[in-house]
Amino acid sequence: DPTFVNKHDAVEPAPDPHKVRPLTADDFKIAIGIERFRCPEVLFQPGMIGVDQAGIDEMVSISLRRLLEDESVKERLCQSILVTGGSSLFPGMIPRLESGIRQFRPYLAPLKLVRAADPILDAWRGAAAFAASSKFGKQTFTLADYREHGESLFHRYNIVYTL
Repeated sequence: DPTFVNKHDAVEPAPDPHKVRPLTADDFKIAIGIERFRCPEVLFQPGMIGVDQAGIDEMVSISLRRLLEDESVKERLCQSILVTGGSSLFPGMIPRLESGIRQFRPYLAPLKLVRAADPILDAWRGAAAFAASSKFGKQTFTLADYREHGESLFHRYNIVYTL
């Protein structure tokens, strides 16, 4: 190639000393606008990012509706819904989730959400304790079992009553 110039032969122009300035604290600042509020809102409105599914509040309500026909069990569960995981640490997450669930519950129905003591690790600790218990082998099933039997598998294993 007649226009090829070897890197070692090429002379790079030195930067103009007048255009280079020292970095300041302003150079390392990131301006956060509404993103701070939109990120957690995706949990409630997945459609914001093009995901066609229910939000977390609606999923809880659907789970409660499908849970049992026995209203006394639903009422008892609704009086102590445990919210765990790192997302529960978002400011205002618990009140926002509670107001979303209330929209799907009967008027003035009791509802209480409780944040786990250690939201990041409590779910893992609970799963580890369950895996070590004698109930684990009796109340677990494979994905193939679930695909074959569907939701009725939960009732057959009586998982709801052992929570």
